Order: sequence, then C-alpha cells, then structure tokens
Amino acid sequence: MRVSIRLSLTALLALGVGATSAASDTAGAKSYARDPAQAIDQAYTDQILKFTTDPSFNSPLTDYLPASATVPTPDKVLGHISGAPNYLPYSADVYRYFRALAAASPRVKVFSIGKSEEGREMIAVAIADENVLADLDANKARLAKLADPRTIGMNDDTADQLVAQSTPVYYITGTIHSTETGAPTALMELAYRLAVDDSPYIKHIRSHVITLITPIVEVDGRDRMVDLYNWHLAHPGQNYSPLMYWGHYVAHDNNRDAMGMTLNLTRNIADAYIGWHAQVLHDLHESVPFLYDNTVGDGPYNAWIDPILTGEWQQLGWNNVQELTKFGMPGVFTHGDFDTWSPGYLMFIAAMHNGVSRLYETFGNDGADTVKRTLSPKEYARTWYRPNPPLPEVLWSQRDNNNYEQTGLLTALNYFSDNGPLFLKNFYLKGKRSIEKPQEAGPAAYVFPADETRTGSQSQLLHVMQLQHVEISRTTAPVTVTLPKQGDDPKAKASSRTFATGSYVVRMDQPYSRIADALLDRQYWSPKDPQQHPYDDTAWSMGDLFNVQVVRVTDNAILKAPMSAVSDAITPPQGLAAIDIPVAKLPRIALMHTWLDTQTEGWWRMALDKLHVPYTYISTQDVARSSDLHAKYDVILFGPIGGVTAEQIVDGLPMWGNPMPWKTTKLTPNIGKIDSTDDIRPGLGAKGLENLKQFVHAGGLLVTAEDTAKFAIDSGMAPGVFVTPTHNLKVVGSVLQSTFVDRKNPVASGYASDDLALYSSLGQSFTVSNQITGDDGLPNAKDFQRPTGRGGPHDTDTPEGRASVAPPALPDPKPWQATPLNAEQLRNNPLAIPADQRPQVILRYADADKLLIAGLLDGGDEMAERAAVVDAHYGNGNVLLFAGNPIWRGETIGSYGLVFNAITHFNQLDGQTAEP
Repeated sequence: MRVSIRLSLTALLALGVGATSAASDTAGAKSYARDPAQAIDQAYTDQILKFTTDPSFNSPLTDYLPASATVPTPDKVLGHISGAPNYLPYSADVYRYFRALAAASPRVKVFSIGKSEEGREMIAVAIADENVLADLDANKARLAKLADPRTIGMNDDTADQLVAQSTPVYYITGTIHSTETGAPTALMELAYRLAVDDSPYIKHIRSHVITLITPIVEVDGRDRMVDLYNWHLAHPGQNYSPLMYWGHYVAHDNNRDAMGMTLNLTRNIADAYIGWHAQVLHDLHESVPFLYDNTVGDGPYNAWIDPILTGEWQQLGWNNVQELTKFGMPGVFTHGDFDTWSPGYLMFIAAMHNGVSRLYETFGNDGADTVKRTLSPKEYARTWYRPNPPLPEVLWSQRDNNNYEQTGLLTALNYFSDNGPLFLKNFYLKGKRSIEKPQEAGPAAYVFPADETRTGSQSQLLHVMQLQHVEISRTTAPVTVTLPKQGDDPKAKASSRTFATGSYVVRMDQPYSRIADALLDRQYWSPKDPQQHPYDDTAWSMGDLFNVQVVRVTDNAILKAPMSAVSDAITPPQGLAAIDIPVAKLPRIALMHTWLDTQTEGWWRMALDKLHVPYTYISTQDVARSSDLHAKYDVILFGPIGGVTAEQIVDGLPMWGNPMPWKTTKLTPNIGKIDSTDDIRPGLGAKGLENLKQFVHAGGLLVTAEDTAKFAIDSGMAPGVFVTPTHNLKVVGSVLQSTFVDRKNPVASGYASDDLALYSSLGQSFTVSNQITGDDGLPNAKDFQRPTGRGGPHDTDTPEGRASVAPPALPDPKPWQATPLNAEQLRNNPLAIPADQRPQVILRYADADKLLIAGLLDGGDEMAERAAVVDAHYGNGNVLLFAGNPIWRGETIGSYGLVFNAITHFNQLDGQTAEP
C-alpha cells in the first residue's frame, strides 16, 4: 500500500514556509540592514574598500566588518584581512584562526573530521547561537530520525513535529581544488560575520541554521600551493611551476571521487555530511567570472535523483542570482553549460543522500595577485541565463573574489534560514521516497550472488557501498526471484533465478538507496541529447567495471527473503588478492611520470599503494640520466598523462626563460616530497628515449595506456601497431564491451568469461599489421572490386584464348587481425615483421551492436572489433598497450588484473599458457 507523502497546504502554512515567502519579500535592502547600534571595525573596513577594485564588485553585506572587543578578526590573528593581496595562509594558519574564533565566541565550535593521506588534519566548524550549539546532540538525534523515516514509522505527523523542533544544517566546503585559493580567507571572514554581526538577518541565520564549514578540503595541496605562491612572490617576473601535485595522488580529479570514495578527503566529507545529517552541501570553486551558481546547471540531470531536488536547485540557484543582481554585482548567473549527470562530484554526496548539492564557481587568480584579466567573448556574452554578464576586462583581486563568495553565501543562508522547515521536510520526504523506491520506481534490490568467483573484487565493490553508508544484507536461505525479459526480442520471456545462501543484497527500501541504484545500474547518454558536450564521464556502471556479478532485481519477493543485516565492515583482502590475482613473486617495478602532469598516473600510484605493491617512482628526467634501466627494473609502468603527444613527452616544456624548480627548500617546505627536480621543463629527451628503448630491447616490459600507448607507437617501440583513425566516432567516458582474443597470453590469466567491460575515455583503439608500415595497399577480400570485363558484378572475368585459372583467395582478416602476408609479399621485404615479433592482440572491442554497455557512443562502427589491448614486441622485451585506461578513479577494478597479470608474468608473455 502506498503511503502518502504529499505535504498539504495546511502543513506548509503551519510551518510558515509558503512557496512565495521569499519571492514576496517587499522589504528589499531592508532585509539586509545592519544593526545601527553595532560599531564597525573601521581599519578593517577601510582595507576591504581599498582592496576591492571596483565598487560593483562588493555588496552591502561585505563592504564593512562589525567590530568586537572580544572576538578576533582574521587581521588580528594572521596580520592580514581576508582577501588581502600577496598573502595566502597555510592550512595551519587557517585552523589557528578558526580555533581562536571558537575560543573567543560561544557561537563557534571546531571539530576534527579526519586526516589527509599525508597526515594533515581536516576540520569542520559549526556556527550558530549558543543555545543551538548547546543542543547539538539532541538536534542530531532529531535530524537522524528525519534522515531515516523508518525510525518514526514513516509518519508524516511525527516528521512535522521533528521539523518544528529541529535546526537544519548548511555545510560549506572550500578549496578542494588547490589552485582555487580564495575560499579559506572568505570562509574565515564569513565565520566571523556569522559569530559577531548583529544585523537582523544574520541573527536570524544564527538562530535558525547551523552553518558548518570545512575551509580547506584538500589540505595537502593547499600547503603546496602556498609554497608555490610564496616562491612566485620571491621571484617577481619569473615563470613558476604549475602545481604539480595537489593531493598526494590526484589533482583536479579529487572532485570526481564521490563514487569510488578512494581519497581520504572524500570519505571525511561524506562522513561529516552524513553524520551531521546536513541538508545542503555547498562546495566553493574558482574558474568562472564572476559568480556562476551551477546549482541549477544544464541537462541532462542525473537519472536517479529525486525530482524534489530539482525544484530545490531552482529555488536556491535563481534566488541567489536575483539577490546579487539587486546589489548591482555584474556577472552572476546560473544554468550555464554544466550538466548535472555524474554523481562523482564532491557536492553530489548531498544529492545522492537526500540533501541538496550546490556549487559556486567564482573568479580566482590562482593566488593573491591583483591582476588585469581579459575575458574571452564567450565569457562576457549576454545570454538568456546571463542577462548581466561579466565585464570584458577587469582589474581583479582576491578581495573581489572574497566579496562575491561571501555575498552569495550570506544571501543563500538568509534564504535557507527563512525556508528551513521546507528544506527539512523535503529532506525527510526524499528519504521516505527512497525507502518507498521498490514499490514506486523500482528496483527492489541488487544482488551480489554467493557463487561469485571474483570474491576480492566483489568485496571491493561491497566496501564502496559501505563507504557510501549503504546498508547491506546477506541471505540466510536460498531465494528465487523472477527476472524481467532481457533485450528487445519480442519472443524473450521472463525467467527465474535462485540465489544461494550467503548472497549479498543491497535493498532499495533504505534511505540511501539512490546512491546504490545510481552506481550499480547502467547509464545511457543519447547521441542526440541536446547537451552535445558532456562535462565528464557519461558512464560508471560499477558491476561491469569491477567485473563482478550484480543482478538488478525488480521482483519485490527479494525483500521478503530471509536475510540478516551485515553489521561488520566488509574488508577486501590484502595485496593482489583484492583484485583476484594469485600471490606471486613481484619483479622490480618502476612507475614513470612526466613533469607535464602527474594527475592521471596518480590513480596508478594509488592502486599500487593500496595493493601494497612495491615500486620505485621515477620521472622521465630520471630515465634520461639512467643508461642501464634494465639493471634496476624489470617493469616500467607509464600511465596516461592526459592528451599529450610523443613530441611533448620527449621535449618537455620550452626551455626559454628561467628554470622552474619543484623541490624542498626553506621557502617551499611542502614541495618536493613526492618527487623533485631542479627544473620541470626538460622532458624525456633523445637520450631518455634511447634509454627507454634499450630497456625494452634488453628484455624489459613497458606498460602504457591511452596517450602513452600512442607515444610508444609513435616512437617505434610497438612495431606493427597503429592508432585507428576515426572521423565520426564519439565516446565520452563510456563503458564498452571487449572480448578476449588470445586466452593463452598470461595477461588473460584468471578471467573466466570471454567478455570484459573496459573504460574508454575517447574511444581510442588499435589496428595491427605484420608490416611496420601497416596494411595499406595490401589486397584483401573486403576491399577487392572486380575489374571491368565479362559477366555480372559477382562473376569472374575470363580471358579469351586460354583456360581460366582461379586466383588464390584473398585474405579476409577480421578488424582486429593483421592482413596475412603471402610468399610474394614476404620476399625480400625488410618491412615485414618476423613471425615471433608480431604484435599479439589480447582483447578486442565487441561487434558494433554489442559494443556499448553504458554511456555515450556514436559512430561505434569505427572502433568496433578493433584491438583494445595489444602485446607488442621490441627486441627481447614487450610493450603492453591499452587503448583505454585500465586503472581509473578506483572504478575499474575489473581491468586492474590485466596490468598486474602482465607485471607478475613480465618475462613469460611470449608463448605461455594462461591459467584458467
């Protein structure tokens, strides 16, 4: 029986949150009026005005600072106001300020929420009236009941009582991206305002909202960025290195980890957000002039979110734009071109856990310089969603950025405080609708069968579910369910399946069913979707990418099956067993990186560390200095860089100008710990390329993927392998089907099925040949067209005056195969590759009609049946080429085994038999 979840008009009125409450506010600027009795800090205010480059870049909310005789300002603690030029505080300085604020004000409390990979603390700062903070534990208990409506019997009346008694939580996070430097100072000053200002609207916020702030999400990268900025200040006029390492492993991609939960920062924020039962998670970024509130975003929206959320996005986003526009601040807009499809963003932790996800992009300068900025025409164009666009040219300061960030947040908190009961009730309703999912939209559950052979990978995926705070059960008896018919065949029928005792069940009748459904289901992005430029990956179906059985069950009988909750943590086994690779003696491994970019290879470095596989971390510059690499290493892993060419890998950066060091010094104490160099500009160089070739030629294994695979091909280390040219193909982070071709190659060891899902970022594939120049010009059956002569198009021409002689049949290779060479083509042909040196295709992409598993694919015939993984031979060694990236964001566990099989069999890749 369906339980009503409608919120009646009477209930809305009782809660005091009529739909037009904010829109009908006629007080205008009066709603943000200051308290005339409260003094201002004139010296601080003067600096705000001094460092703001144009009056329109400020608002009545931030053009002053209230004074306090007891509560310190950022200037009093750190010696600089927020947004001051030429100054970035380290994380320790930011924390020192927040703790000083908490020590001086009963309206502020600081909580430690975990550590980074390098041991730095992460904090959350709660700000509200003293009596609200005194009630934190009781308030959390009330919010916990709203978060899990099962605890109150799904009773709307009880929920209304809890709503009336509870204070909502608005969680703000800053600087997940380390080059986006303004949020910590903006949030310090925001916290001071919320604690000290007696303006009526701020007093209302304090009494009606718990504002929770994590000022720095990526603390490791923050300290490195401050180092880098200080080096820049000490070397005026000189070029300086880009931020080579943000976090310990990845850079910008740390904001794509909310699915795999591989990073400490993601897990810490998720635990804090869910532990506080917050209603909003608002993440601050800096890349767009002047304030892009992409809360509303563009389509397509994620297919698994509750429709209530889309209304909340519209409410909050457009209200923000309206309020800042009233203040005369240019360049504030929403909608834009950011699609809200992927659940990988940090803010989406809220969207997938019944809250509201929000994100600002403001205009940052990658530091605290005040500089002239010239925008592109696209950035200052007036559009329907940006009627008051940014100015084409501006003198822009960190203070300008801080003004926009704080003004946006204060208006958002004001709106939220006026409508807190509405958002609390929506929070409850979204949880209730998640629990009702089996009876409404479905499915009923996802089942991880007990007969799974890949138990390490299965435990990894179940562990991800637990990190997402998803409840897992386990059957205590066999259960039989009806499965719907598969595919479009009208003759197909529903079937039944029995799951053995011990099967894991992720039930959909739980509050956080949406995140489980989103991650375990498949995704489809139509090539004809109006959004032609997806912002990120279009697919992530984790059952496929982990290469484990995950059965989507729509039969509600599964929910009545005998099962018990799994209360203990599901911990994957240690070492290679976690990816279902047998224990083996490991060779000497090096992981090579460039100084062009270190992010994508960071996912490979993380995989090695998590699997406890020892390795040496080297750069292309190290390779250039090492004439005998084979004396040190058996395997060199060269993970993807990110769309670079072989020329860039060899040449590095241009050598004009000054050296750009990345190393530990007194001025830069946090830089150079992971790796270091006196100058990031030199690349592999001709000598390094020679050394790398010699390493492979002497018997080493080089493992490459995506652009590094193309580098190996272009530099001559993969004879007979070519990147397949395409013209109409479109793939954007999709999951594609592949098929094993060579089951005898040890790289295929342990894979029971002939099929394997692979991640592909852009649809790269390979073509192989028995000649180093390729197959162009070689006759084959597919391309053959009969010459002019007697008979019809399918007849054979017959010469006059002699008997007809049948020609030998032309070869008809499959797309993943090389064209065979006949004796004539082999005769005195130095371009022909010897039989034992020819490339071996291990995996090829599936036929065109079976190629797409999930995501976006258009023009797939251009890569269908082409090679996906190739073992190339160079001298006595091997180069393993992946067309896609087998180690990506902790989401592709199923293809990790291909890499580690190669590593453990590095000297057995030719002619050996794979284990079944």
